[in-house]
Amino acid sequence: MPLALIPFLLLAVPVTEITLFIMVGKSIGILPTIAIVLATAIAGSLLLRYQGISTLMAIRQEFNAGRVPGNELANGAMIVIAGLLLLTPG
Repeated sequence: MPLALIPFLLLAVPVTEITLFIMVGKSIGILPTIAIVLATAIAGSLLLRYQGISTLMAIRQEFNAGRVPGNELANGAMIVIAGLLLLTPG
């Protein structure tokens, strides 16, 4: 990725996101739009909480068995990324 593209993306992504929020808000209304944003934030929070705990327990079991928890660490990283993406609006 060319370095000149990074500032453009840093500006284009939020502008696109705000534009889409406005379009969705006009289409379905403000309250349903806010409800959808809050629902995805709650889903992300619950995902991080429950799946994160089970992943930490799986990592601990692998360590106790004397194995390197490579798959569990990758799974945990993906869960964190997914939860954070759900937590952020857009």
